Amino acid sequence: MKTLFHCIAAFLVAGSALQAASPDLQNSNPRGGQRGTEVEVQFTGSRLWDITEVRFHDKGIIAKDVVADEKGGKTVKATLVIAPDCRVGEHHVRLFGKSGFSYARLFYVSQFQEIKEVEPNDEFEAPQVIPMNTTVNGTAKPEEVDYYKVTAKKGERISVEMEALRINNVRNQVAIDPYVAILDKDRFELAISDDSAFLKQESVASIVAPEDGEYVIEVRDASYQGRGYYRAHISNTPRPLGVYPAGGQAGSDVEFTYLGDPKGAFKHKSKLPAEMGETKVFGSQDGQTPASGNPVRVSPYGNVLEQEPNQVWTEVKEQAAPSLPIAFNGVLEKDGDHDYFRFTAKKNERFRFRSYANRLGTPVDTVINIYDAKMKSIGGNDDADGSKDSRYDFKAPADGEYHLRVKDMLDQGGENYVYRIETEPFEPRITVTMPEMIRRDMQYRKQFNIPQGGYYAMNVSVKRENLSGELAFDIPKLPKGVTWEAGTIAKSQSQFPILLKAAADAPIGGDIYDLQVKALEENYAGTTGTYQQTVHFVRGNPNGASYYAADVDGLPIAVVEKAPFRMTIDQPKVPIVRDGTMKLKVRLHRDEGFDKKVVARMLWRPPGISGPSTMTFSEKATELDYELNCNAAAELAEWNFCLLAETDLGRGQIQSATPFIKLKVEEPFAKMKINMSSIKRGDAGELICDIEHLRDFPGEADIQVFGLPAKSTTSVQKASKDTAQIRFPIQTAADTPIGQAKNIFCTLVFMQNGEPIQQRLGMGGVVRVDPQPKAPAKPAPKPAAKPTEVAKAEPKPKPAKPLSRLEQLRLEAKKQAAGAN
Repeated sequence: MKTLFHCIAAFLVAGSALQAASPDLQNSNPRGGQRGTEVEVQFTGSRLWDITEVRFHDKGIIAKDVVADEKGGKTVKATLVIAPDCRVGEHHVRLFGKSGFSYARLFYVSQFQEIKEVEPNDEFEAPQVIPMNTTVNGTAKPEEVDYYKVTAKKGERISVEMEALRINNVRNQVAIDPYVAILDKDRFELAISDDSAFLKQESVASIVAPEDGEYVIEVRDASYQGRGYYRAHISNTPRPLGVYPAGGQAGSDVEFTYLGDPKGAFKHKSKLPAEMGETKVFGSQDGQTPASGNPVRVSPYGNVLEQEPNQVWTEVKEQAAPSLPIAFNGVLEKDGDHDYFRFTAKKNERFRFRSYANRLGTPVDTVINIYDAKMKSIGGNDDADGSKDSRYDFKAPADGEYHLRVKDMLDQGGENYVYRIETEPFEPRITVTMPEMIRRDMQYRKQFNIPQGGYYAMNVSVKRENLSGELAFDIPKLPKGVTWEAGTIAKSQSQFPILLKAAADAPIGGDIYDLQVKALEENYAGTTGTYQQTVHFVRGNPNGASYYAADVDGLPIAVVEKAPFRMTIDQPKVPIVRDGTMKLKVRLHRDEGFDKKVVARMLWRPPGISGPSTMTFSEKATELDYELNCNAAAELAEWNFCLLAETDLGRGQIQSATPFIKLKVEEPFAKMKINMSSIKRGDAGELICDIEHLRDFPGEADIQVFGLPAKSTTSVQKASKDTAQIRFPIQTAADTPIGQAKNIFCTLVFMQNGEPIQQRLGMGGVVRVDPQPKAPAKPAPKPAAKPTEVAKAEPKPKPAKPLSRLEQLRLEAKKQAAGAN
């Protein structure tokens, strides 16, 4: 669904001549406002000098009187006009200026009157008195408790709902883990809440007042260590914790039963939107609406509602057995409750059974199992996809009836233990996101801030489900003066670069746009995916775990101020070959006076291509060689290739990409076998290499050997397309190390179109250096006998060893054979 921005721009007087980096929005104060009112808000962050607009992703909020702090760049003030029919709940907001878009942050809209916490209110005996149906904007501090007093009549609801953990943006830290309690005048706890299934680590509590009188609401951090802002909705409105069924068919009217409210269940009918996914429904009763809605699923499937009794499979034998796809809905009303459903399927039909419970704010940890008509197990699942919800891929082994069983993993149950099981056919689907560029920061480099007259590039991730083949990008609308280029996404690729260009005279400005990816294969015609990114707004211990995340639609694309440099890559006139290398000439075109370091970053590598992640232009440098390596299995194709340049001008980083070049990968020209060679240290020898030509190359090529033992030398040899063998003369030195050099290889280099093509050959050759043999020792001369010394007699020879009987027979047989000849 196309997300829209609505804004009123306030243009600022030009400030510093320095180009600014993209603005860094951190928080707003207050964190929300009441619909139908105007709210003065101060946004805080850094690099906010040139902000001109405050933009929201959805309808209902516009900004006016936008004023940025041009000197410090840390604040922006604006008045937000919140429409009376603005959607209650969470909204995504960004700041925009000459340097582009900021990250998305959260802003909340309430239906209640907004008031501020007034200190002192940290004693039970002296709470802040507030009217019912109020949203309190307060601050939690270490070892502090805030108290608020309301008046209620007997039988009136008192509901408290917190927005605290979600609304504080502190990098890799949970600012507040809220805790609330509803106390009577004697300080007895009537309800407490730390975490909740409905709001995860946010608190929600609701009671029916037992008597007329005053009641006190206690708000604090669960561990008394919090430091941040909170919004406490304190009202007499319903607060259901679950809704049944947990979804419905797109565009249909559904009567929902709201569960978990202290006054009991009630019904309310809502019309679901036409768009698939998740939405929120508000259960009104007696003209009163909860502070926030209950999430439900919107899908193309009709509903099947559980029919009691269905605790065991024999109890559902007479119930209908619909065919799939369908959505099964039920409530595990008590501990030990199991729900059975029947359905029919034909042999080899495939469906994905996916449960929706925990992600919709219900306590159920689903376990699903599928059985055939005779209760033979087909399969099942507990947790999947990193959640407590289940997923099982079912393939019918035969035509017939089957049973679905749903239970809680711990066999727990309750009135709001609602679940929904959707049975999805295996239809083609494309999911479009962007990869994580910095660990634990899913918004980094996901704003396309394109400098005037320049380029910006980003990798896009595509996930194919139940389809294969090539894909293509599409951006139906763009800012004025902006064009895009990408090429076809090869069937082997799940990431691919896209490049946007802004004309030199493109006006500064931007919006949120749809980025689409479409299937090109005829079998999947019409299959399209639209960019959506899951953003983890709150992370904390341990190890940056995600505590709150939301899906953000649309891609921010803007034209920003011209960068003081351009970077280009010379288009190669030759291909890179498998097992080859190539040096790309990268040029930096500097504006006069710009002498900063610039980092060239490789965003995307074609399959089988590697190179340095970054290289740096030193101050005033204008050229560098960026060496690429191609492995033996690189995919043969022509690829778009670019680099991203980034520098810091003292106000944060700015980026600009190179235009695409075409990088063609081709087959190698030759193979080589390097025969093992052994040479005595200090001697000359030869390294003999046999060449097998795979295709012709023009003229002669230089063949050079690498990896020889230290202190040994050789010379470059020549080869033509007819050369079958190369002999490298090798000269070792007297001190060349003895042993084996095992990583000998050669390079083949020849010129084509005035540029070199270089390929590696014969990887893993061996040259052995042996020691010189030792000269035989000369016998020592016998000393002359002394005159008085008598020469010793020579020792008598030992008598011959007598022959054995077998040896005698063999000798006699030899003599007879000789006589016969």
